[in-house]
Amino acid sequence: MKLKLTIFFLFSVLTIFGQSPDGLKEILTIKSKIYNKERKIAVYLPPNYQEVKNEKLQVVYVFDAQWEPMFNYVSNSISYLSAIGELNKMIVVGIYTENRPKEFVPMPTSEEEKKNWNEKPDFGFSALLDQHLIEEVFPLIKQKYDTNDYKLAIGHSLGGTYLLNSFAENKHIFNSYIAISPNLTYDENEIQKKIKRLINSANEINSFLNISVGDADKTEKSFTAGIRLLDTILQSKKVNGLKFKFDYLKDATHMSSPFKEIPLALIEFSKTLRQPNTEEISTMLKNKKILFSLQLKSYYQNISNWIGYSYLPYEGQLNSLAYSILDKNPGEGLSVINWALELYPDGINLYDSKAEILEHLNRTQEAKETLKVGLQKLEKLKIDKSEYSNFKNILEKHLNKN
Repeated sequence: MKLKLTIFFLFSVLTIFGQSPDGLKEILTIKSKIYNKERKIAVYLPPNYQEVKNEKLQVVYVFDAQWEPMFNYVSNSISYLSAIGELNKMIVVGIYTENRPKEFVPMPTSEEEKKNWNEKPDFGFSALLDQHLIEEVFPLIKQKYDTNDYKLAIGHSLGGTYLLNSFAENKHIFNSYIAISPNLTYDENEIQKKIKRLINSANEINSFLNISVGDADKTEKSFTAGIRLLDTILQSKKVNGLKFKFDYLKDATHMSSPFKEIPLALIEFSKTLRQPNTEEISTMLKNKKILFSLQLKSYYQNISNWIGYSYLPYEGQLNSLAYSILDKNPGEGLSVINWALELYPDGINLYDSKAEILEHLNRTQEAKETLKVGLQKLEKLKIDKSEYSNFKNILEKHLNKN
Protein backbone atom coordinates (compact mmCIF):
# COMPACT_ATOMS: atom_id res chain seq x y z
CA MET A 1 0.00 0.00 0.00
CA LYS A 2 1.41 3.35 -1.02
CA LEU A 3 0.15 6.75 0.04
CA LYS A 4 0.64 9.82 -2.09
CA LEU A 5 -0.50 13.43 -1.70
CA THR A 6 -0.72 15.49 -4.88
CA ILE A 7 -1.97 18.99 -5.70
CA PHE A 8 -3.89 19.45 -8.96
CA PHE A 9 -4.85 23.05 -9.71
CA LEU A 10 -7.73 23.73 -7.34
CA PHE A 11 -7.91 20.14 -6.14
CA SER A 12 -6.25 18.55 -3.18
CA VAL A 13 -6.24 14.87 -4.04
CA LEU A 14 -5.42 11.97 -1.75
CA THR A 15 -4.52 8.86 -3.73
CA ILE A 16 -4.52 5.33 -2.34
CA PHE A 17 -3.02 2.70 -4.63
CA GLY A 18 -3.85 -1.00 -4.79
CA GLN A 19 -2.00 -3.20 -7.29
CA SER A 20 -3.30 -6.53 -8.57
CA PRO A 21 -2.38 -8.77 -11.53
CA ASP A 22 -5.61 -7.68 -13.19
CA GLY A 23 -4.90 -3.95 -13.06
CA LEU A 24 -4.47 -1.03 -10.71
CA LYS A 25 -7.20 0.46 -8.54
CA GLU A 26 -6.85 3.90 -6.99
CA ILE A 27 -9.12 5.79 -4.60
CA LEU A 28 -8.88 9.56 -5.03
CA THR A 29 -10.30 12.07 -2.56
CA ILE A 30 -11.14 15.48 -4.02
CA LYS A 31 -11.68 18.53 -1.85
CA SER A 32 -14.75 19.64 -3.73
CA LYS A 33 -15.64 23.32 -3.86
CA ILE A 34 -18.96 22.43 -5.49
CA TYR A 35 -20.11 20.32 -2.55
CA ASN A 36 -17.91 22.07 0.02
CA LYS A 37 -16.66 18.73 1.31
CA GLU A 38 -14.41 15.85 0.36
CA ARG A 39 -15.69 13.58 -2.41
CA LYS A 40 -14.29 10.21 -3.40
CA ILE A 41 -13.83 8.62 -6.79
CA ALA A 42 -12.37 5.22 -7.65
CA VAL A 43 -10.18 4.65 -10.70
CA TYR A 44 -9.41 1.32 -12.36
CA LEU A 45 -6.45 1.18 -14.76
CA PRO A 46 -6.20 -1.80 -17.13
CA PRO A 47 -3.37 -4.37 -16.89
CA ASN A 48 0.01 -3.07 -18.07
CA TYR A 49 -1.35 0.49 -18.19
CA GLN A 50 1.96 1.94 -16.99
CA GLU A 51 3.85 0.12 -19.75
CA VAL A 52 1.59 1.08 -22.66
CA LYS A 53 2.84 3.97 -24.77
CA ASN A 54 1.01 6.16 -27.29
CA GLU A 55 -2.48 5.04 -26.31
CA LYS A 56 -5.17 7.47 -25.21
CA LEU A 57 -7.83 5.33 -23.55
CA GLN A 58 -11.58 5.81 -23.39
CA VAL A 59 -13.07 6.48 -19.96
CA VAL A 60 -16.12 4.79 -18.47
CA TYR A 61 -17.82 6.65 -15.64
CA VAL A 62 -19.70 4.37 -13.25
CA PHE A 63 -22.15 5.81 -10.76
CA ASP A 64 -22.75 4.45 -7.24
CA ALA A 65 -19.13 3.34 -6.96
CA GLN A 66 -19.45 3.61 -3.18
CA TRP A 67 -21.01 0.16 -3.54
CA GLU A 68 -17.80 -1.67 -4.33
CA PRO A 69 -19.37 -4.76 -5.98
CA MET A 70 -20.86 -2.52 -8.69
CA PHE A 71 -17.57 -0.80 -9.48
CA ASN A 72 -15.61 -4.06 -9.39
CA TYR A 73 -18.11 -5.85 -11.62
CA VAL A 74 -17.90 -3.16 -14.30
CA SER A 75 -14.08 -3.11 -14.08
CA ASN A 76 -13.82 -6.90 -14.26
CA SER A 77 -16.31 -7.11 -17.13
CA ILE A 78 -14.29 -4.58 -19.13
CA SER A 79 -11.04 -6.36 -18.28
CA TYR A 80 -12.44 -9.71 -19.45
CA LEU A 81 -14.04 -8.36 -22.63
CA SER A 82 -10.89 -6.46 -23.61
CA ALA A 83 -8.76 -9.56 -22.94
CA ILE A 84 -10.83 -11.59 -25.42
CA GLY A 85 -10.87 -8.80 -28.01
CA GLU A 86 -14.52 -7.77 -27.65
CA LEU A 87 -13.75 -4.32 -26.25
CA ASN A 88 -10.98 -1.74 -26.26
CA LYS A 89 -9.04 -1.28 -23.05
CA MET A 90 -10.64 1.39 -20.89
CA ILE A 91 -10.08 3.38 -17.74
CA VAL A 92 -12.98 3.06 -15.30
CA VAL A 93 -13.84 5.98 -13.02
CA GLY A 94 -16.31 5.34 -10.22
CA ILE A 95 -18.32 8.25 -8.81
CA TYR A 96 -19.19 7.87 -5.13
CA THR A 97 -22.69 8.98 -4.18
CA GLU A 98 -23.71 10.16 -0.72
CA ASN A 99 -27.37 11.10 -1.24
CA ARG A 100 -28.84 9.46 -4.34
CA PRO A 101 -32.17 11.38 -4.62
CA LYS A 102 -30.39 14.68 -4.05
CA GLU A 103 -27.59 14.01 -6.52
CA PHE A 104 -29.31 12.04 -9.28
CA VAL A 105 -32.70 13.62 -9.97
CA PRO A 106 -33.42 17.04 -11.48
CA MET A 107 -35.68 19.67 -9.99
CA PRO A 108 -39.33 18.65 -10.49
CA THR A 109 -41.66 20.52 -12.81
CA SER A 110 -45.05 18.90 -12.12
CA GLU A 111 -47.20 20.20 -9.28
CA GLU A 112 -47.44 16.74 -7.73
CA GLU A 113 -43.68 16.30 -7.62
CA LYS A 114 -43.26 19.85 -6.32
CA LYS A 115 -45.49 18.94 -3.37
CA ASN A 116 -43.25 15.96 -2.67
CA TRP A 117 -40.21 18.22 -2.96
CA ASN A 118 -41.65 20.72 -0.47
CA GLU A 119 -42.16 17.87 1.99
CA LYS A 120 -38.72 16.37 1.33
CA PRO A 121 -36.52 19.18 -0.03
CA ASP A 122 -33.34 17.11 0.01
CA PHE A 123 -33.61 15.95 -3.59
CA GLY A 124 -33.55 17.44 -7.09
CA PHE A 125 -30.01 18.83 -7.19
CA SER A 126 -28.55 16.86 -10.10
CA ALA A 127 -27.19 20.13 -11.53
CA LEU A 128 -24.61 20.12 -8.72
CA LEU A 129 -23.38 16.71 -9.82
CA ASP A 130 -23.10 18.03 -13.38
CA GLN A 131 -20.94 20.87 -12.12
CA HIS A 132 -18.82 18.58 -9.94
CA LEU A 133 -18.09 16.31 -12.90
CA ILE A 134 -17.36 19.09 -15.39
CA GLU A 135 -15.27 21.33 -13.14
CA GLU A 136 -13.60 18.89 -10.76
CA VAL A 137 -13.64 15.27 -11.90
CA PHE A 138 -13.10 15.47 -15.67
CA PRO A 139 -10.11 17.88 -15.52
CA LEU A 140 -8.45 15.72 -12.88
CA ILE A 141 -8.85 12.52 -14.91
CA LYS A 142 -7.65 14.27 -18.07
CA GLN A 143 -4.50 15.54 -16.39
CA LYS A 144 -3.64 12.45 -14.37
CA TYR A 145 -4.21 9.73 -16.99
CA ASP A 146 -3.70 9.15 -20.72
CA THR A 147 -7.27 9.50 -21.95
CA ASN A 148 -9.06 10.54 -25.10
CA ASP A 149 -12.17 12.73 -25.05
CA TYR A 150 -14.75 9.95 -25.24
CA LYS A 151 -16.88 9.41 -22.13
CA LEU A 152 -19.19 6.44 -21.65
CA ALA A 153 -21.40 6.48 -18.54
CA ILE A 154 -23.08 3.60 -16.70
CA GLY A 155 -25.82 4.12 -14.13
CA HIS A 156 -28.31 1.84 -12.36
CA SER A 157 -31.74 2.84 -11.03
CA LEU A 158 -31.59 6.56 -10.14
CA GLY A 159 -28.09 6.57 -11.62
CA GLY A 160 -29.71 5.61 -14.93
CA THR A 161 -32.33 8.31 -14.39
CA TYR A 162 -29.56 10.87 -14.02
CA LEU A 163 -27.89 9.76 -17.24
CA LEU A 164 -31.06 9.87 -19.32
CA ASN A 165 -31.90 13.32 -17.98
CA SER A 166 -28.40 14.44 -18.95
CA PHE A 167 -29.01 13.12 -22.47
CA ALA A 168 -32.49 14.70 -22.56
CA GLU A 169 -31.11 18.12 -21.70
CA ASN A 170 -28.44 17.73 -24.39
CA LYS A 171 -25.68 18.78 -21.99
CA HIS A 172 -22.94 16.84 -23.80
CA ILE A 173 -21.50 15.72 -20.47
CA PHE A 174 -21.16 12.19 -21.85
CA ASN A 175 -20.94 10.74 -25.34
CA SER A 176 -22.78 7.49 -24.67
CA TYR A 177 -25.04 6.12 -21.98
CA ILE A 178 -25.86 2.75 -20.42
CA ALA A 179 -28.94 3.19 -18.22
CA ILE A 180 -29.93 0.05 -16.31
CA SER A 181 -33.39 -0.06 -14.71
CA PRO A 182 -33.83 3.74 -14.74
CA ASN A 183 -36.81 5.27 -12.96
CA LEU A 184 -38.55 7.30 -15.67
CA THR A 185 -41.85 7.73 -13.82
CA TYR A 186 -40.33 10.61 -11.86
CA ASP A 187 -41.92 14.00 -12.46
CA GLU A 188 -44.75 12.53 -14.56
CA ASN A 189 -42.50 11.25 -17.38
CA GLU A 190 -40.79 14.63 -17.81
CA ILE A 191 -37.55 13.02 -19.01
CA GLN A 192 -39.36 11.25 -21.86
CA LYS A 193 -41.03 14.54 -22.80
CA LYS A 194 -37.66 16.29 -22.94
CA ILE A 195 -36.19 13.51 -25.09
CA LYS A 196 -39.15 13.75 -27.45
CA ARG A 197 -38.61 17.50 -27.83
CA LEU A 198 -34.90 16.88 -28.38
CA ILE A 199 -35.26 14.35 -31.19
CA ASN A 200 -38.03 16.36 -32.87
CA SER A 201 -35.78 19.41 -33.02
CA ALA A 202 -32.47 17.70 -33.87
CA ASN A 203 -31.19 16.62 -37.27
CA GLU A 204 -28.21 14.80 -35.81
CA ILE A 205 -27.31 13.40 -32.39
CA ASN A 206 -24.07 11.45 -32.38
CA SER A 207 -24.62 9.29 -29.34
CA PHE A 208 -25.33 5.75 -28.14
CA LEU A 209 -28.04 4.74 -25.66
CA ASN A 210 -28.48 1.31 -24.09
CA ILE A 211 -31.52 1.10 -21.81
CA SER A 212 -32.72 -1.98 -19.95
CA VAL A 213 -35.27 -3.19 -17.43
CA GLY A 214 -36.07 -6.53 -15.80
CA ASP A 215 -39.39 -8.22 -15.13
CA ALA A 216 -38.98 -10.21 -11.93
CA ASP A 217 -40.02 -7.86 -9.11
CA LYS A 218 -42.36 -4.98 -8.34
CA THR A 219 -39.73 -2.30 -8.86
CA GLU A 220 -38.83 -3.44 -12.36
CA LYS A 221 -42.47 -3.90 -13.31
CA SER A 222 -43.27 -0.39 -12.09
CA PHE A 223 -40.46 1.01 -14.29
CA THR A 224 -41.39 -0.90 -17.45
CA ALA A 225 -44.16 1.39 -18.72
CA GLY A 226 -41.92 4.46 -18.60
CA ILE A 227 -39.14 2.64 -20.43
CA ARG A 228 -41.50 1.32 -23.10
CA LEU A 229 -42.77 4.87 -23.59
CA LEU A 230 -39.21 6.04 -24.22
CA ASP A 231 -38.68 3.10 -26.59
CA THR A 232 -41.72 4.21 -28.60
CA ILE A 233 -40.52 7.83 -28.68
CA LEU A 234 -37.06 6.91 -29.98
CA GLN A 235 -38.55 4.57 -32.57
CA SER A 236 -40.89 7.31 -33.82
CA LYS A 237 -38.23 9.37 -35.58
CA LYS A 238 -34.90 8.41 -37.10
CA VAL A 239 -32.20 10.86 -36.04
CA ASN A 240 -28.88 10.78 -37.86
CA GLY A 241 -26.07 9.49 -35.67
CA LEU A 242 -28.28 8.29 -32.81
CA LYS A 243 -27.80 4.61 -32.00
CA PHE A 244 -29.92 2.97 -29.33
CA LYS A 245 -30.94 -0.42 -28.00
CA PHE A 246 -33.51 -1.51 -25.43
CA ASP A 247 -33.06 -4.76 -23.50
CA TYR A 248 -36.03 -6.30 -21.69
CA LEU A 249 -34.36 -8.74 -19.34
CA LYS A 250 -36.05 -12.01 -18.49
CA ASP A 251 -36.07 -13.07 -14.82
CA ALA A 252 -34.07 -10.02 -13.73
CA THR A 253 -34.84 -8.24 -10.47
CA HIS A 254 -33.94 -4.65 -9.73
CA MET A 255 -30.71 -5.71 -8.05
CA SER A 256 -29.76 -8.48 -10.50
CA SER A 257 -30.35 -6.43 -13.66
CA PRO A 258 -26.81 -4.93 -13.64
CA PHE A 259 -25.32 -8.43 -13.46
CA LYS A 260 -27.21 -9.47 -16.60
CA GLU A 261 -27.01 -6.23 -18.53
CA ILE A 262 -23.53 -4.78 -18.09
CA PRO A 263 -21.63 -7.30 -20.30
CA LEU A 264 -24.40 -7.21 -22.94
CA ALA A 265 -24.44 -3.41 -23.03
CA LEU A 266 -20.65 -3.15 -23.18
CA ILE A 267 -20.53 -5.53 -26.15
CA GLU A 268 -23.25 -3.51 -27.88
CA PHE A 269 -21.33 -0.31 -27.18
CA SER A 270 -18.14 -1.84 -28.59
CA LYS A 271 -19.82 -2.12 -31.99
CA THR A 272 -19.87 1.68 -32.27
CA LEU A 273 -16.08 2.06 -31.97
CA ARG A 274 -14.77 -1.29 -33.10
CA GLN A 275 -12.12 -2.38 -35.55
CA PRO A 276 -13.33 -3.61 -38.95
CA ASN A 277 -14.36 -7.25 -38.69
CA THR A 278 -13.13 -10.13 -40.85
CA GLU A 279 -15.93 -9.74 -43.39
CA GLU A 280 -15.35 -5.99 -43.74
CA ILE A 281 -11.60 -6.51 -44.16
CA SER A 282 -12.25 -9.12 -46.84
CA THR A 283 -14.57 -6.71 -48.69
CA MET A 284 -11.93 -3.96 -48.55
CA LEU A 285 -9.27 -6.29 -49.94
CA LYS A 286 -11.54 -7.31 -52.82
CA ASN A 287 -12.07 -3.67 -53.80
CA LYS A 288 -9.29 -3.19 -56.36
CA LYS A 289 -10.32 0.37 -57.18
CA ILE A 290 -9.27 1.82 -53.80
CA LEU A 291 -6.17 0.88 -51.84
CA PHE A 292 -6.91 -1.09 -48.68
CA SER A 293 -4.99 1.39 -46.52
CA LEU A 294 -7.11 4.27 -47.86
CA GLN A 295 -10.31 2.36 -47.15
CA LEU A 296 -9.05 1.66 -43.64
CA LYS A 297 -8.34 5.34 -43.03
CA SER A 298 -11.80 6.19 -44.33
CA TYR A 299 -13.32 3.63 -41.95
CA TYR A 300 -11.74 5.35 -38.94
CA GLN A 301 -12.56 8.79 -40.31
CA ASN A 302 -16.25 7.84 -40.30
CA ILE A 303 -15.97 6.89 -36.63
CA SER A 304 -14.15 10.17 -35.95
CA ASN A 305 -16.95 12.11 -37.61
CA TRP A 306 -19.48 10.33 -35.39
CA ILE A 307 -17.73 10.94 -32.08
CA GLY A 308 -16.51 14.44 -32.90
CA TYR A 309 -12.75 14.03 -32.55
CA SER A 310 -9.95 12.14 -34.24
CA TYR A 311 -10.31 8.44 -33.43
CA LEU A 312 -7.41 6.27 -34.48
CA PRO A 313 -6.59 2.59 -34.08
CA TYR A 314 -4.02 1.65 -31.48
CA GLU A 315 -0.50 0.65 -32.42
CA GLY A 316 -1.13 -2.99 -31.54
CA GLN A 317 -4.37 -3.09 -33.53
CA LEU A 318 -2.65 -1.90 -36.70
CA ASN A 319 0.24 -4.28 -36.14
CA SER A 320 -2.15 -7.24 -35.78
CA LEU A 321 -4.17 -6.14 -38.81
CA ALA A 322 -1.05 -5.95 -40.99
CA TYR A 323 -0.15 -9.54 -40.13
CA SER A 324 -3.73 -10.74 -40.65
CA ILE A 325 -3.66 -9.67 -44.32
CA LEU A 326 -0.01 -10.53 -44.96
CA ASP A 327 -0.64 -13.74 -46.89
CA LYS A 328 -3.50 -12.29 -48.95
CA ASN A 329 -1.88 -8.97 -49.78
CA PRO A 330 1.60 -8.34 -48.32
CA GLY A 331 1.87 -5.00 -50.11
CA GLU A 332 -1.18 -3.69 -48.28
CA GLY A 333 0.14 -5.20 -45.05
CA LEU A 334 3.20 -3.02 -45.55
CA SER A 335 0.98 0.02 -46.16
CA VAL A 336 -0.80 -0.61 -42.87
CA ILE A 337 2.51 -0.84 -40.99
CA ASN A 338 3.71 2.37 -42.65
CA TRP A 339 0.53 4.12 -41.46
CA ALA A 340 1.14 2.73 -37.98
CA LEU A 341 4.66 4.18 -38.02
CA GLU A 342 3.28 7.56 -39.10
CA LEU A 343 0.98 7.52 -36.09
CA TYR A 344 3.38 5.88 -33.63
CA PRO A 345 6.98 6.65 -34.72
CA ASP A 346 8.27 5.51 -31.31
CA GLY A 347 6.61 2.10 -31.62
CA ILE A 348 9.79 0.01 -31.68
CA ASN A 349 7.93 -3.25 -32.30
CA LEU A 350 6.59 -1.78 -35.54
CA TYR A 351 10.11 -1.58 -37.00
CA ASP A 352 10.57 -5.29 -36.36
CA SER A 353 7.17 -6.02 -37.94
CA LYS A 354 7.94 -3.87 -40.97
CA ALA A 355 11.24 -5.72 -41.46
CA GLU A 356 9.43 -9.08 -41.40
CA ILE A 357 6.92 -7.90 -44.00
CA LEU A 358 9.70 -6.54 -46.21
CA GLU A 359 11.44 -9.92 -45.97
CA HIS A 360 8.16 -11.54 -46.99
CA LEU A 361 8.31 -9.31 -50.08
CA ASN A 362 11.96 -10.33 -50.69
CA ARG A 363 13.16 -6.80 -49.95
CA THR A 364 15.94 -7.91 -47.62
CA GLN A 365 18.12 -4.82 -47.80
CA GLU A 366 15.19 -2.54 -46.93
CA ALA A 367 14.40 -4.85 -44.02
CA LYS A 368 17.95 -4.40 -42.68
CA GLU A 369 17.73 -0.63 -43.01
CA THR A 370 14.41 -0.64 -41.17
CA LEU A 371 15.89 -2.60 -38.26
CA LYS A 372 18.82 -0.15 -38.09
CA VAL A 373 16.39 2.77 -37.96
CA GLY A 374 14.54 0.99 -35.14
CA LEU A 375 17.78 0.57 -33.18
CA GLN A 376 18.65 4.24 -33.67
CA LYS A 377 15.18 5.25 -32.50
CA LEU A 378 15.51 2.96 -29.48
CA GLU A 379 18.67 4.73 -28.32
CA LYS A 380 16.81 8.04 -28.16
CA LEU A 381 13.82 6.77 -26.20
CA LYS A 382 13.59 7.19 -22.45
CA ILE A 383 12.35 3.79 -21.33
CA ASP A 384 13.26 1.50 -18.45
CA LYS A 385 16.28 -0.78 -18.77
CA SER A 386 14.38 -4.06 -19.04
CA GLU A 387 12.17 -2.74 -21.84
CA TYR A 388 15.21 -1.29 -23.61
CA SER A 389 17.12 -4.58 -23.35
CA ASN A 390 14.15 -6.57 -24.60
CA PHE A 391 13.63 -4.41 -27.70
CA LYS A 392 17.35 -4.23 -28.43
CA ASN A 393 17.67 -8.00 -28.23
CA ILE A 394 14.72 -8.49 -30.61
CA LEU A 395 15.99 -6.02 -33.21
CA GLU A 396 19.64 -7.14 -33.09
CA LYS A 397 18.71 -10.80 -33.25
CA HIS A 398 16.53 -10.11 -36.28
CA LEU A 399 19.24 -8.00 -37.94
CA ASN A 400 21.95 -10.62 -37.39
CA LYS A 401 19.68 -13.31 -38.81
CA ASN A 402 20.05 -11.59 -42.15
